[in-house]
Amino acid sequence: MIDVKEISQKIIDGKLKKIKRYPQYNVRASDVGHPCERYLVYSITNWADRALYDVGLQFVFEGGDLVENLALKDFEDAGFKIYRPEPTSKQMLKNPTISGRRDVRVDFGNGIPKNVEIKGLNKYDFDSLNCVEDFFNSKKTHLKKYPAQLMTYLYMDGEEDGFFYLKSLPGFQFKWIYVKLDFDYMDSILKKAQRIEEHVRNKTLPPQIDDYSVCERCGFLHLCLPSLKRQPMEFIDDEDLEQKLIRWDELKPISKEYEELDKEIKKSFEGHEKLMIGNFIIQGQLIERKAYVPKPVEASSYWKYKVAKLSI
Repeated sequence: MIDVKEISQKIIDGKLKKIKRYPQYNVRASDVGHPCERYLVYSITNWADRALYDVGLQFVFEGGDLVENLALKDFEDAGFKIYRPEPTSKQMLKNPTISGRRDVRVDFGNGIPKNVEIKGLNKYDFDSLNCVEDFFNSKKTHLKKYPAQLMTYLYMDGEEDGFFYLKSLPGFQFKWIYVKLDFDYMDSILKKAQRIEEHVRNKTLPPQIDDYSVCERCGFLHLCLPSLKRQPMEFIDDEDLEQKLIRWDELKPISKEYEELDKEIKKSFEGHEKLMIGNFIIQGQLIERKAYVPKPVEASSYWKYKVAKLSI
């Protein structure tokens, strides 16, 4: 009989072998938009100390490669001519030095190839990103970095504009986001890269940032320890509370997914009083809010829903 656990472990072990640290000699286009300059310095000076990410993220990275191939197939099926970089090729900007490897250039039929950055995103991020400003306003560090990456490639190539080609996961729908090179923003990126080079050269470190939402997933947290250095840390030995925190961390992504689906589903019900979808019965009620005087509260309304699953 096949031992599923043993087979699964071998698959995981195969992925673990791919998780390695690699030397970094300069700022990379994919990272230059990172909000923490100390992280960018550590990435060069202390690359060997970076904490390795877990196997789950390795699956995500490899899934990203598959999404890129799907996007290229989209372009080919549409008859567009694509130009892929060689696997070992890199772009390099000098003074300051920024290196990178762009995804693809696409000729949409007018003979002028354009830079296109392909990104696979969960449906919540996919729906929330509709213009380049949405990337900057995101609370997620990796999304904040994307505009700097594409604009750096545009700057290297002397081009005025390019595109993000987003694919939703699951669903694999697509979305284009136009990006025009912002020279003021690009100037701030170049100055940041210059500061990083100076710190590396002088063996100094930039100030720590005060945003633990960025720090908590940083591979150099064990070197920087911003919260420990800012104020005394109280340690509590409570095994029961620790287990609750572990479970809380496990449920966070599930809870977030539930909230996103709940909003999306109920929005699709709007305006309907009774629905039957599969084994689910949905009852809707329009709630009217009256204006209140003397306190200036305007009249409004909203739909309230109850969803029940039938046991059929």
